[in-house]
Amino acid sequence: MTLTTALVESLFTVAASAPSAHNTQPWVPEITDCAPEAAEVRVDVDPARLLPHGDPRSEDLHLSMGCWVESLAIAAAEAGVRTESVTVRGRGPTVNIRVRLATAESTANPTDTDTMPSEGVAWPRFGVADLHHRQVDRGPLDRAETRFAEAAETCRSAMAGPAVDLVEIPDRAWRGWLRRASLHSFGDRSVFAETLSWLRFDPDDPRYHRDGLTAACLRIPAASARAAAFLDRPCLHSWIAGLASAGLAPAAVADSAMRSFAKSDRGTRIAEFPRSLRARLRLTAATKPAATRRERRHPHHLILTVPERPELSTADEVEIGRILLRIWLTLDRHGLRVDVHSELKDSPTVRSELAAFISSRPIAAFSVGASRTPVPRAPRVSSA
Repeated sequence: MTLTTALVESLFTVAASAPSAHNTQPWVPEITDCAPEAAEVRVDVDPARLLPHGDPRSEDLHLSMGCWVESLAIAAAEAGVRTESVTVRGRGPTVNIRVRLATAESTANPTDTDTMPSEGVAWPRFGVADLHHRQVDRGPLDRAETRFAEAAETCRSAMAGPAVDLVEIPDRAWRGWLRRASLHSFGDRSVFAETLSWLRFDPDDPRYHRDGLTAACLRIPAASARAAAFLDRPCLHSWIAGLASAGLAPAAVADSAMRSFAKSDRGTRIAEFPRSLRARLRLTAATKPAATRRERRHPHHLILTVPERPELSTADEVEIGRILLRIWLTLDRHGLRVDVHSELKDSPTVRSELAAFISSRPIAAFSVGASRTPVPRAPRVSSA
């Protein structure tokens, strides 16, 4: 095996299938050195592909970059190339990641290994086909108990070492938090305007086939997409966002009143009952409660968590992104798709309540189930 620039660039193309918030694809990889036995790759962030309002802590950015790194490592392994080291520095817009790739015959010793994922023997061996097959499905998902239980057991075993966990949230609680998180996403003028800039309604728009969230992926009917395309003009985004924020203001006031009640003595007593279920929500066969009749009509709702601590480093969040991709690939292997709901952790209030409910820090939120219909393929810059 000989490393060449063409080979490494082909790995970049495969890695571009990695998931990212709003399908922004924020990574900018380049080859800084390439020899027959080893290559150095640097990955920076495109400042035009950030979400400063929706992702002010850059958490989603770091997870996305971790998914890209893991995709690169999977593609490289299939090509007979080892990912020898991964070094992460900076934070947010200044983050840069160095990846050293080496041939199997290379004996070079890595000197700087800030972050590497735990290679649990329970993780399946993934390949390029898995990366291409994985998709986010924003349509209706069917609950698939047996397949989910098998996939969850694989993930739980593989994550026995890393300090991450998966917690399943009951459907009723999930839907309540999701409604309130949506108030934040659509009621905050800056966040909503930023989201609008990444929505793609018109198939004739060149951006429709490059990035963002397309009408097809969002399962928006054709007539509605045409109407939205007519209004989808940058000059109108601020006006539309302002109108939406004003319209949601009464709901936000009601939500604030509910939060105040929750902090009262009576509200605290009422909250104690569901909180007592926290220990039974972990994804273990021994403790997971049976689904209610209502829950059996809905997909599983999961939170990827980490222990509460003062601050996760950028390297920590990049590594968690790598683990997150492995979870999604494992679910995909079992015929399951995910629907990502980052708004649950991006809303400061809902994030705080989730953390109190599960006694840990939520870092990713998504529903899991079997797709009912074929899933539209999300666009990629590299394929344009």
